[in-house]
Amino acid sequence: MYLKPILLAGLLLLFFSPLAAQPKTVQLLTRNYTYQTLSPYQKQLFETFLDDELPAGKKVADVLTNHTSLRNKSRVAEALLFRNKPGDKANAAEILTWILKNQYRDENTKLYGTWKTSIDGDNLDQNWREFIGCDLIIIRQKYSELLPADILKEIEIGLVHAAKGALKRNVAPDYTNISIMSAFLMDYVGTEFRIDELKTAGLQKARKVVDLYQSHHTFSEYNSPTYYGVTLIALALWRELARSLEIKQMGKTLEQAFWHEAATFYNPNLKNMPGPYFRGYGMDMQKYFSIMGIWIAVAVDNEQQAPIPAKKGPKYGEMSNLTMIFNLGLSIPQADLAALNGPVAPRFISRTVPNMYLGDSLKQVTAMINPDWMMGGVSGNRRVWNQIKTGAIHWKTSNGDVSWLLVPGNGKTNVTVSKTTMSLYLADPKATSIELYIVTPTALPDSFTDVMWTLPSMTMNITTTLKRIHTEKVDSAGFEKDQAVSDPCPNVIKIVYEIPASWDGAKPVLAITPNR
Repeated sequence: MYLKPILLAGLLLLFFSPLAAQPKTVQLLTRNYTYQTLSPYQKQLFETFLDDELPAGKKVADVLTNHTSLRNKSRVAEALLFRNKPGDKANAAEILTWILKNQYRDENTKLYGTWKTSIDGDNLDQNWREFIGCDLIIIRQKYSELLPADILKEIEIGLVHAAKGALKRNVAPDYTNISIMSAFLMDYVGTEFRIDELKTAGLQKARKVVDLYQSHHTFSEYNSPTYYGVTLIALALWRELARSLEIKQMGKTLEQAFWHEAATFYNPNLKNMPGPYFRGYGMDMQKYFSIMGIWIAVAVDNEQQAPIPAKKGPKYGEMSNLTMIFNLGLSIPQADLAALNGPVAPRFISRTVPNMYLGDSLKQVTAMINPDWMMGGVSGNRRVWNQIKTGAIHWKTSNGDVSWLLVPGNGKTNVTVSKTTMSLYLADPKATSIELYIVTPTALPDSFTDVMWTLPSMTMNITTTLKRIHTEKVDSAGFEKDQAVSDPCPNVIKIVYEIPASWDGAKPVLAITPNR
């Protein structure tokens, strides 16, 4: 008897890939959730999200406005079906009908198969194909018996359009979160509706994602508190709902490896990951809602240990991801779950990241994690983007709050850290100055001298020959907008150094040694 080619490929991957070569004795904690089995804390998170999106006393039509997010509302429909209280099915059906009417279905445009971000205007995010498409797959797979036949038929038509649009767009594997979802979308639709082109493309893309990960055992969208969370959702989709047995196995193995990486980079005392952030919308996970923070909150199932704000706050819309997490379930190595709860062991971390942002094709990350303070940086990036946080130092203050330093993603600097010191090097030879920001409640400009910065619960020794030309408090709202920081930043100090002409790029322009 001959093995079918796809099964043979899966066995070869299982027995010969470096991923499969990891220890087989990993003890997993798995949780499959229903509304009835949610813990009190998890149910509180879920109900608060649903009440925010669909307040008591309001009709569905009242919240399907021109400004509402189609992606969030697809998850509201999914959440209603998950809960399935009286009236929930009808409300979910009304939302789904509205969403399905707002998909682009013109095969001649690049918009094919995606949805508007909202109905007001023509705002377009092609990633809505994957985001909404994956939600619709969960709904079709888990809740078909709760929906009318005509809506199910429209969901299936919409999924085919979305998968064909994903095939046409063909994102590269280094677009981590979207490429993983895209592979899943094409695999599922191609298999379920017997479209071989999509089925083949999904498997090929999944293999490319794994190959890229295997090159350095890191994803390209590295250390993003938001997109790490999306990546975990995408891998959970592979684990639970992929139609290819090979993709399903790759998903399980990648998910285990990825949880270990995330837990290694997480500080449960500061409830945050150190910099650098390749894509970041904030600096302190306790002050804004990140999707990785939501995953950890569900996993630790403890409000006191959860790295999310205690009340609704910036980026609260990301709580819509809670619906997908509960529908896909949790699968995490028990040792990594323990690490998410602490204690914190001091550790130095170095990673090579395959990443095609402007600059080096391989970025070098270094970080040092201590119980009460941590720092990290990246070398090799020249892309100017406020989502990139090139370097950061975080520390806990005496009142239990967290303060931080930011080296912005303006392409001017390379940042490396040792166990004791952060060093900044000039990356842009045309730069005439470099900037850093300190966010801490009570620091004033006179807290900074040429050799030492005296900050709440932290001093920083400074080594440099550069001239410090500005040390000033800046407008918080302007800083938050310019640097893509969602956290409230009531006191921001900007420090600017002048760069002499013809600076030797091999020499650090600035060295910062934190002292608790």
